[in-house]
Amino acid sequence: MAKRKADDAADRDTMAKCTAGDGDKDTNKPLRLTRKNLALLNSLNGDNSDNDNDSDNSGYPESDSDMVNRKGTLSTTTSGFEARAYENGILDPTASKPAQDLDIIRHRLSRRRSSTQPSEHTHQQYCRDISDSFNEATASQDIQSDVMKKYNDLNYGKMNQRAITGIPEQVFKKGLSNPHPDRLDGFKTKALPSHMHSHALHTGKNSLSLCHFAAEFKRIDGNLNQAAYQAAYDGATLVYARDQALAEAKVDAASVQGLGAVVNKVAKETAVVTCATDGKVAEVFAHHFQNGEYHQNLVARESLLDYPNKGRELIRNAQDFARAKSYELLALLDADLKEEEEEKEEEQA
Repeated sequence: MAKRKADDAADRDTMAKCTAGDGDKDTNKPLRLTRKNLALLNSLNGDNSDNDNDSDNSGYPESDSDMVNRKGTLSTTTSGFEARAYENGILDPTASKPAQDLDIIRHRLSRRRSSTQPSEHTHQQYCRDISDSFNEATASQDIQSDVMKKYNDLNYGKMNQRAITGIPEQVFKKGLSNPHPDRLDGFKTKALPSHMHSHALHTGKNSLSLCHFAAEFKRIDGNLNQAAYQAAYDGATLVYARDQALAEAKVDAASVQGLGAVVNKVAKETAVVTCATDGKVAEVFAHHFQNGEYHQNLVARESLLDYPNKGRELIRNAQDFARAKSYELLALLDADLKEEEEEKEEEQA
């Protein structure tokens, strides 16, 4: 206890010198890596990023375990992550084999939407906002509020910046931290029957299940290539979770004549899609598992700055496609949820 107090006093002295502008005078001793010191350093650097978070608390970590990487693992933003992902069988588009139904998905996600585009004035305001976004959090807020689709389905929701902790560590066992998508769409686990809560992707009471869509955001001058690699990991994780749910559906279908063939057909279809965007360009990927590897195929790449906004349509088509796949999987698991507020949702498409 005495040593801890002495260390705390030494840290306060070092921090005081930094604050007073005497950082070059006898401050070579490093600060200990504690939460208190990190908070002080952030405040000195003017980093109030915690205040930029979405007001929806359900989208953020509920416990420390959601934020801490497993010992000896690489996060998706660490140098060397791409090579480590490859060792785990997570391939980028250049190394991936195309899904057998990739052309079908490309056709479906490139369709023009029947809903009206925002006015050109509103679109120009978005272009100004995204160009002025000074960090990833601001870009994320602009993209989600002005580009992405909002659903009024009370059973279906989103989470932002929440680590996926519901996947066994041994699935991606060669030193990867938990995937941490910037956005994830799926069923609210608490809306599902209790026997399906094993499909939850997160720990804690707020979780999503049976997810088929994830997104990674960067600011307009950020590393979109890094976002694509992060999306590859997100997509691989969702494909694994979907395959586990389909395996359960196959067992249940064994007692129902003809249902097994339906499950087998669905299992062959590509269903998971992800998006990587910096607010200027939208890239949408499809993901599938083949021969022991997770493949990532580019579906389309569209501008979010042109008008009419094809990038906006691409992202929203991907969201709708993923949501339909979630409901399809739910039906195969012999569960039924009422899609509430559907008529109202369609008006906002």
